[in-house]
Amino acid sequence: MVKKPGAKKFTKLAAISEDGTAKRTYTAEKLAEGEYQFKVRAYLKNGKKTVWGKYSKVAKVKVASKSNEDKGSTETGSGIVSDLSKAKRGNSVIFGSYEQDNDLDNGKEPIEWIVLSNNGSELFVLSKYALDCMPYNSKYVAGETWEISTLRSWLNDDFYNAAFSDAEKTAIKTTKLKNNDNPNYGTNGGNDTEDNVFLLSTEDMINTSYGFYSEYDVDDIANVDKMISRRCAPTAYAIARTSLLSAQYYTEEGKAACWWRLRSPGGDSSLSTFVGEAGYVELYGIDNGLYYCSSIRPAIVISIK
Repeated sequence: MVKKPGAKKFTKLAAISEDGTAKRTYTAEKLAEGEYQFKVRAYLKNGKKTVWGKYSKVAKVKVASKSNEDKGSTETGSGIVSDLSKAKRGNSVIFGSYEQDNDLDNGKEPIEWIVLSNNGSELFVLSKYALDCMPYNSKYVAGETWEISTLRSWLNDDFYNAAFSDAEKTAIKTTKLKNNDNPNYGTNGGNDTEDNVFLLSTEDMINTSYGFYSEYDVDDIANVDKMISRRCAPTAYAIARTSLLSAQYYTEEGKAACWWRLRSPGGDSSLSTFVGEAGYVELYGIDNGLYYCSSIRPAIVISIK
């Protein structure tokens, strides 16, 4: 069943079967721009009698117009781009899947990523939403740098295997990361690393070539310069995993914002930096210990060759 943009009720889209066995997939094609709502239910035919199951929860899908889908300005694009090679900074791409709506019965949802750069062969992307809530270290770790953090291990093992298929993994590039010292406090960032999945650094957050403001202490509520917003909302799953919501600050979509962790060190080795709900970068940081669960926005580099 489908509810088309502007419609008041659902209408039948298709009844599918395959050689007497229920077919599990169906692709709706040639959809015009707008938001569609879908729901499905199983059925069984026994002679002339048809037995119907209950409807699934409603799934909402936004379809962009062709003019918005693959277009973007030379500075900052907008909209979801289906062809990764055409994605520009600020566009979104879909890659991988992870639990997001906190309904474990309907499977994982596609991950939306914001493009920070496209050099013609690789996309550097950051998850649009905070996908989970994890401490920097889930146990005591001497030194507490990114290299030996349990969060780094979790991202490159548990999250990596949960979010990406074998085919998708072949497109993810192992990235050499420079772990910078804290610019205000001089705290040692530890050794450089090579990761498939990682968190952004404080240096990344003021990189204007990625579309961010050049100052740490500037929030982006007004965002008059149309930069990429550092504000972020968590998914329903991340909220259930204790991701904290702001009562004051919201994303450009109108969703309650959260603070999210960076990999760089804070004011001392027991702290790491983070981005606040309003989009500023907190250089003193927050505790790396077990009881300081933080919203997590993974970053990856995708090969488009």
